[in-house]
Amino acid sequence: MFIDSHCHLNFACFDIQREMLLQILAENNITKVIVPATHRAEWKHIKELSEKHPNLYYALGYHPHFLEYFRQGDLQYLQTLLEKSPPRCVALGEIGLDKFAKSSTEIQERIFIQQLKIAQQLSLPVILHVVKKQGRALEILGEQKFTQGGVYHAFSGSKEVALAFIKLGFKIGVGGVITYPNSVTTRATIAALPLEALVLETDAPDMPVYQQEQADNSPLNLLKIFAALKTLRSEPEKELAEQLYLNTRSIFSLGND
Repeated sequence: MFIDSHCHLNFACFDIQREMLLQILAENNITKVIVPATHRAEWKHIKELSEKHPNLYYALGYHPHFLEYFRQGDLQYLQTLLEKSPPRCVALGEIGLDKFAKSSTEIQERIFIQQLKIAQQLSLPVILHVVKKQGRALEILGEQKFTQGGVYHAFSGSKEVALAFIKLGFKIGVGGVITYPNSVTTRATIAALPLEALVLETDAPDMPVYQQEQADNSPLNLLKIFAALKTLRSEPEKELAEQLYLNTRSIFSLGND
């Protein structure tokens, strides 16, 4: 069985095919999907989707690329939703820092810190989006004494950086980047990390896999990512699949199959 630990199945591009896609996922042993939010306008829709589909779980938070939509009171509302959320809400995210986001560093860091405080208070893991800001993100996590862990989504980088986040209780999100033969550093890192630190994700409809023909990435491509991972790891296929599944469940409180 597999879990897609990061898939934006709420996006409009899935509206027509969503029901059929969920059925196909189940037929391919992708039994659970975690849908992270990017900003307030998505929160209600994501919650409703998860209530409708028993194999969907979700996270609520403010992504650094969407802070232009941030308004006074949003974080108070976020905390209220998380306090009242049913068990299907399994994390706060996705949140973090991004060198290429439009919002200033000061705004990104302030809202990142405030969301970490909420997650710490509510004992929730977080889903991190960190691009070219790994050092500063590590500093902030340390300064905030954040202990709830989570997933470093869409990891791309060195073994040293990955281990620094793992030491703080984070799993490393393994996605489509490892399907690219020229992603030498990331492929080498994923090959060398402890298996217990890895989780699978697609980030669909974003983060396409190598030689993808369709415009949008699909959560079905989780199988292609797993196939690529098998070529990088020494563990037998069954052991690899089982441990990835257990790793995801060790971070997120997911229902029983």
